[in-house]
Amino acid sequence: MKVLSRVQLPKTAETFELYIKLDQSFSLESLTKNRQISLHQGSTLSFNTYFNSIYEQFYTKYTTVSSLYYLLKLEGDFEVSAYRETYEESAKKLIYKEKMYQCQTSDYIKVLLPVLNQNQQAGRIYLEITCLSEQGLFTEGLVVTAQEKVRDVSLGIIICTYKKEAYVKQTVTTILKDNLLQDKKFKIFVVDNGNTLNKSDFEDSRVQLISNRNVGGSGGFTKGLIEALQEGVHTHFLFMDDDVELDSETIFRLFPLYEYAKQDFAVAGSMLDLYKKHILYEAGSLYNKYFDDEGNLQHRPFTLTGLKQNLDLRNPTSLNLLLLEESIDYGGFWFFSYSKEVVQSIGLPLPLFIKTDDLEFGLRINQTLDNGIVAFPSLAVWHEPFYAKKPVWDLYYEYRNRLIVHAIHSSLGYLDTIKLFTRTLIYHLLIFDYNSAQMIVKGFEDYMQGPSFIRSHDPEILHSWIFEFSKSHKSQTILTHSSLNSEGSQITKAKKLQSLVSLLTLNGHFLPKFFIKDETAVIRFSSKERDPLSNPFCKGFAKKRIIFTMENNPQIYQNELDNQAGINILFAWVKSAIRSRLRWSDVRAEWKKAANDLTSIQFWQDYLQPDSDTKSQQPNYVKPGEAA
Repeated sequence: MKVLSRVQLPKTAETFELYIKLDQSFSLESLTKNRQISLHQGSTLSFNTYFNSIYEQFYTKYTTVSSLYYLLKLEGDFEVSAYRETYEESAKKLIYKEKMYQCQTSDYIKVLLPVLNQNQQAGRIYLEITCLSEQGLFTEGLVVTAQEKVRDVSLGIIICTYKKEAYVKQTVTTILKDNLLQDKKFKIFVVDNGNTLNKSDFEDSRVQLISNRNVGGSGGFTKGLIEALQEGVHTHFLFMDDDVELDSETIFRLFPLYEYAKQDFAVAGSMLDLYKKHILYEAGSLYNKYFDDEGNLQHRPFTLTGLKQNLDLRNPTSLNLLLLEESIDYGGFWFFSYSKEVVQSIGLPLPLFIKTDDLEFGLRINQTLDNGIVAFPSLAVWHEPFYAKKPVWDLYYEYRNRLIVHAIHSSLGYLDTIKLFTRTLIYHLLIFDYNSAQMIVKGFEDYMQGPSFIRSHDPEILHSWIFEFSKSHKSQTILTHSSLNSEGSQITKAKKLQSLVSLLTLNGHFLPKFFIKDETAVIRFSSKERDPLSNPFCKGFAKKRIIFTMENNPQIYQNELDNQAGINILFAWVKSAIRSRLRWSDVRAEWKKAANDLTSIQFWQDYLQPDSDTKSQQPNYVKPGEAA
């Protein structure tokens, strides 16, 4: 008997419908305390939910599992039914039904499911339990197979953390306290980039604390991976962010996927929205692709598209959409697992500090594995969504690293790149966001230095400079929501002529100061807006201030016009773009050639412990328009 998963019960009201559905009043406090569900006569407990469905289609495609049964602990009389739904036909089909009398929680009740379907006939299976007696009790449910596993699995769990002590301690405790995980082989490697944790924080022998310099997420994950590889016992590895909210069942379910795997594959854990816990933020992502308004997949450079975004997981129709499997280019390192053979084949992550390290790693995995990357439904963590955190310095890494990834894996031409960067830069200048514009220019310039830039600059020192450089212009203020409708702020509409003049003058940067009105324009940007130079941004024409809000972003920014700063950044970009023309093809070739070395253990060991010469090389960053 091998347990593949457990029927999970909710711990909070906001996640209730992701675990169970119940057609009677119920005390969540009682469930949380006793971990059991009391049922009244005629009431039905349904597991037609995200976490408690059996995703038959994925088991039969990727594993050798062909037969399953439930083991239930019940007290009372019940009618137990099992249903299957598919993507093609969402109407539920009864596949099992039996009445069970005088059940006792001291013994398991066995519910034997039919042989699992393959291909188009496979779908999603779930139980519904109706109480026939005056009172009934559900205490436990296991999903089990009698088949022998194909291989043993030892999992190295690598958590990279930077000054998030409470989060990482909670995550580690959650894993260690899971009873069924006690029989699994695993070890947790906590890589402390902030050096704020102590060995006394993790006294369990299955946890190893690794002190590390602040070399970013890619450096922290790779440091932990090297340590785990050196132990020589782990067959698989799991990268996991420190600030996720985790149900340990997610890790438990990972084991049988690999124990019964037909062929090797990586698993991209889905991200659930930490602030809207029933919403699926994404289940794997695409590179250089997007869906148009008709739902057709289109090519577009520098575009990353999350799959299955914004599905309401309380809705069974959404759960059936998860059965429509799409090819995945990469998965986020908030929860991403892969085998030792993958590392032996493709090497380690690229030294990108943060941003796109998971993208680039995923692209290499897809080049190696036939099955590639799988977003197995119900393997998910809650994580802070990207719309809620947008530090300015983040843009430097985003644009620099995407250029690096394009150089290695794609063929973005010089003119297309300059056009794309120019449009993005002008967008930031139109809303007077000089720090962001500056980060984009610096990202481009450092990319153009080639891989020697990575080799010669200490990542910890570089990041401290980038962080300070991102605050060099003081014209941006973060406001409270109450400030949005403050007196003097007005929401305006731009006319066509005004839009043209606005672009030609860069929203007033090229106008004399006496033309600038001491007014504030309010611009609301929708996530569906595709053109960064669209009409709404022209509302700030000849205004002194812009209040800028983005859909779903809790922060509101007030940016103030600084003519000289905007002009300096624009001219700095023009010079960089012209200088890069002759070197463009050579730099791209250099990054492609250096990729194997930059992902080798030898490089990473030197990079994580740089010599004094590398440490002393500090980036010579100055504001555009100033002398170096």
